[in-house]
Amino acid sequence: MDFAEVYDRYFARIYNYIRYRVIARDAADDLVEEVFGKVLDKLGTFDPAKAPLEPWLYAIARNTLNDYFRRRKVRGWLGLTEREDEIASGESVEREAERSEENARLLAAVAGLSAAERELIAMKFTLGLNNREIAAQTGLGESNVGVTLFRAMVKLRERLGGI
Repeated sequence: MDFAEVYDRYFARIYNYIRYRVIARDAADDLVEEVFGKVLDKLGTFDPAKAPLEPWLYAIARNTLNDYFRRRKVRGWLGLTEREDEIASGESVEREAERSEENARLLAAVAGLSAAERELIAMKFTLGLNNREIAAQTGLGESNVGVTLFRAMVKLRERLGGI
């Protein structure tokens, strides 16, 4: 498989995964560029006998995110960001305020989860992976993934109440 095929096939999923973890659009764009730069550099050394392509790509994305957070010395995984695009789109100020409040509640609820729970949620809902695929990529058992996701979602529902 050549780089163009890999890029075309996996760009959207990698971008969504990173954007879920790094809400700032510019930072997410830079990180995706960094991920695919690494993929381009290392694609010749990729050995499908050792691991399938998709887990290899997500490992590069995950390691790139970890490096980013270490460089920034960020303990949390989500931050509040500028909302210029939404404001410029002409949405009402009231609706923007409601969304900001909802987002703040969501960020606070998600920040209360463990790093492992946040990672599994990112893989499940931004990458669209099923529990078996998540288990294969994380080294956890499939039932462990399911239980952890279930418990994390219960925690979020309890913390969010009516959202």
